[in-house]
Amino acid sequence: MAAATSITCPICDRENARDARRCKSCGADFEDAELAAQIGRPLGGDDGEEVNLLGDKFLGVRWLGLEAGGDLRMVALIGGLFFAVAAILPLNLDFTSAKAMWSVAGKGPTFALLLPVVCAVLGVALATPLGRLLPAPAVAGALVAGGLGVLLFALAPLGRSCALPERTLWLLWIGYPLAAAGVAVRAMRPKDAHARWLVVGGAVLVVIGMLLPHTDARPYLPGEYVLTMHDRDLLDKSLLNVSLDGFDHHLVVRFLSIWHLFGMALVIAAALLTLPTPTGPWDSFGLILRPMGFALVFFIPLTMALYMINLMGSRTFEFVQWHGHYLTWDEFTNATFAGRARMFALVIPAAIWTATGLAGLWATVVTPNLPQPKPPRPSPPPPPGV
Repeated sequence: MAAATSITCPICDRENARDARRCKSCGADFEDAELAAQIGRPLGGDDGEEVNLLGDKFLGVRWLGLEAGGDLRMVALIGGLFFAVAAILPLNLDFTSAKAMWSVAGKGPTFALLLPVVCAVLGVALATPLGRLLPAPAVAGALVAGGLGVLLFALAPLGRSCALPERTLWLLWIGYPLAAAGVAVRAMRPKDAHARWLVVGGAVLVVIGMLLPHTDARPYLPGEYVLTMHDRDLLDKSLLNVSLDGFDHHLVVRFLSIWHLFGMALVIAAALLTLPTPTGPWDSFGLILRPMGFALVFFIPLTMALYMINLMGSRTFEFVQWHGHYLTWDEFTNATFAGRARMFALVIPAAIWTATGLAGLWATVVTPNLPQPKPPRPSPPPPPGV
């Protein structure tokens, strides 16, 4: 039987969207236990399943909101506003002075500069009444396309201007959001035995990305490694080898190395914790997985935040030569801080869009086509006279 497309408010008898949180007319809270029971909306579980005592929300997003698309459009709007802010922030492409995006769009990485503008327009458009005409899978796909587009095609072209990786970290930037989406699904639907493979797949991508050797690892690393480590130490090395070497190296690369190693350990631990499927209404591992999922969703933004503040307050050199620019240390750090701050603002919505969109595709495209578990059989009645 097809799911209802609307619900009737038991207070004022007005029609509302199937995934509405409150009545648009009287403001009744449809997530209140009593009202939810009246409209046939189970809290923390689906019909035929045991109730999830931890609830069916993850970072404010509900499974019902993924299925019907309401929460996807909410995330689209939030991300669109973040993209709009990131798009108008000034940038310093040549380490001389900060300029507005529209004044350098034709002189630098044009596509990388215009992509946030496109994402901002897309996010706002998806939240309009016109966007409500799109089915939930289309909205989820748009979020994935926009988020991954920024992560894979905007960060590396802008990395040169703020001493960040100039080559795309394909496996890492796909692996972390994929694992985050899997943890989100696992948190909202603990009995989904297939969601674990999202996390395992993301962990495999991250581990391969860290272990994969590079003939020249310098373009895949922040500039701190290039400035403080010998070139020979960055040739024919994997990111894992470089991080292990940087663990006991100069202070400006030590914390970065610890963070890179922590990220790999985090995604592996999340994959291991998702392997067991809870057997009752209480998801014990879910208590651990939820904060880990939060860290995975925002791992790329947190990485960028660490890059942003890493050079501030330390005078490593008096002068720096970077891509043909001879700069004082203050000029270099001020320019890199501004550029990395812009990148930080850019990756926040990109990471949220990618993880939420992947979870939305799982809820609307994959789950309906998976074999559903049969509800438990009722216990037979006791024999007469017992």
